[in-house]
Amino acid sequence: MIQAMNRLLLCALLFALPLTACKRKASSSSTAPEAPAAPPNPEVDLKTLNEAVRAHVMGQLKEPDSLDDLVKTGFMKRLPTPPPGKKYVLDAKKSSVKLVDQ
Repeated sequence: MIQAMNRLLLCALLFALPLTACKRKASSSSTAPEAPAAPPNPEVDLKTLNEAVRAHVMGQLKEPDSLDDLVKTGFMKRLPTPPPGKKYVLDAKKSSVKLVDQ
């Protein structure tokens, strides 16, 4: 009986060992550099930002404290690049994002 349990345990370990090794390889190779940010497109970017704010409110049950929270919580991969001389600003009162002069 003990020999059968030992064999079963050995088989389980031998089966699990390659799986854990494969997982490590996959996670270490997935650290590819991010693609460069797309050129500014305020119409599309504002729509995307406002959708991410709404998703954050629905998912986190609270307003984001800043636009960076959208990235930190995974609702966006990165913040879009604003046009030169402009910046994206979170309007907490209206739960929306605006494009304003710097």
